[in-house]
Amino acid sequence: MLLPQQRPPADADDEPWLGYIRVSTWKEEKISPELQEEAIRRWAVQHGKRLLEPLVTDLDVSGRHFKRKITSAIERVEEGEARGVAVWRYSRFGRDRTGNAMWLARLERAGGQLESATEQIDATTAIGRFQRGMILEFGAFESDRAGEQWRETHEHRKYKLGLPAQGRKRAGYIWHRRRIPDPVEPEGFRLQKERYEIDSEYGRVIADLYRKYIDGTGFHALAYRLNSAGWRSTQGKLWSEQTVRRYMDGGFPAGLLRVHDPNHRCGKADGSCHQYVYIQGAHEELIGYELWEAYQKRRREVAATPPRARASLYELTGLVRCAQCRGGTEVKGGGNVTVGYAYQCSTRTRHGSMGCDGCYARRTVVEEKAFQWLKGEAAKDIDAAPETPVEDGQDSAKHETAQALRARTRLHAEVERQRQALANLRAERAADPDSFEPGEYEDAVATIRAKRQQAEAELAAMPAEVEPLPERSAYTELIADTVGLWPAMNEAEKNRLYHKVLRRVALVKHGSGTAGTEFQFHPVWEPDPWAK
Repeated sequence: MLLPQQRPPADADDEPWLGYIRVSTWKEEKISPELQEEAIRRWAVQHGKRLLEPLVTDLDVSGRHFKRKITSAIERVEEGEARGVAVWRYSRFGRDRTGNAMWLARLERAGGQLESATEQIDATTAIGRFQRGMILEFGAFESDRAGEQWRETHEHRKYKLGLPAQGRKRAGYIWHRRRIPDPVEPEGFRLQKERYEIDSEYGRVIADLYRKYIDGTGFHALAYRLNSAGWRSTQGKLWSEQTVRRYMDGGFPAGLLRVHDPNHRCGKADGSCHQYVYIQGAHEELIGYELWEAYQKRRREVAATPPRARASLYELTGLVRCAQCRGGTEVKGGGNVTVGYAYQCSTRTRHGSMGCDGCYARRTVVEEKAFQWLKGEAAKDIDAAPETPVEDGQDSAKHETAQALRARTRLHAEVERQRQALANLRAERAADPDSFEPGEYEDAVATIRAKRQQAEAELAAMPAEVEPLPERSAYTELIADTVGLWPAMNEAEKNRLYHKVLRRVALVKHGSGTAGTEFQFHPVWEPDPWAK
């Protein structure tokens, strides 16, 4: 809260200036706004300046960026409303080198000035500009130093302790802080091991979210379920589609921590970069790794599905493809007869015959052919004879895929192991630098980096990552049960089943209309014929 305006009235002829107050997010830099305002007003009286009311304030805002009200203050100077900007100290202006230079140049280009109420510097002279530049540079240095300290602390928490970088509560868990109040202790608190324990009731609810999502329930419906049951976020607010998706994607209930990929040099420090990796946390998981992988697979499938196809209006929504251009299809009406009459090539619809020869097949016929294929797969399982043997080429492809996956997993683990080894070494040196002989630390760092670079080189030389093909036997029970329950299932349930067992239904054109169309079914347990 700013101080009341208890000061001699300024002369209307005095130069108009803008006072700017910023309270940092950094604990050591939380200078009270009242102290800053008092100094700025005292400076204005001493130098005959008239401060425009109210003063511009940024409370609890970092100086490492310029997404602040200081930019609007400079724009007011450009418009001629004020002569300059007064701050408590130059560090209040900003701690970002690039931003400081750019916005200060913009202020001076408009004829404005930047003045410090507590640092008496004449910035109109060469030596004054040099002094101001040194002060701003020192502020940027202090910001960088603090950032490095926090980064080291966060890395120690993540890679050494297996804890989230910033602690905080997590849904489905009980957070035991490291520092807890204790009136018996002289300092008023005591220290304990920071940890996360499963909340037996809320934990089951969170784990069930993953199962429901895999079964086809969307994030919006999951948020509605949570809110209707009385569950709230860790901030005590209602769950939303975004907060549910963000928390589930974070992997914390799977015993994982999501961290920024250390090999991705984006320079972003605001968490907006989407290049991240998962590492093992120290907390107990709510869901198994298989369920987590199934969730990620479902997320990829949904992301690759057009938004309109996510609402399953028909049994084969999102699965029917044109074999000529390998593009999607649209469900078209049959003139004035029936809505959703036939599947037609989307490319042909948009670009005509120049885009694709197209395909056309009645929807009911395609659905009938798909169900016949499903019954045929069920008959294979009921038949006493062994399953149709897989061709040697397919068996070889599965074997090679499994080998490549094991090698890739081993190399990923080696890269992560060496990265954690380096973090542990740094933490050990910071805790006890005298335990290392001269040159011993440098040699250890070089050895770890060499091992990591070798693993990364082998990883880069490997072909693109390929998911292992699932076993046909894993779908035996699912297909058999589904065929029996088919008449009682709705379109959305049938669509979810087809998405589990089919990559696509390809419409191959041999002639005109439905009669001239061949229907090909590509199950998920066979190599993708369109992958080449």
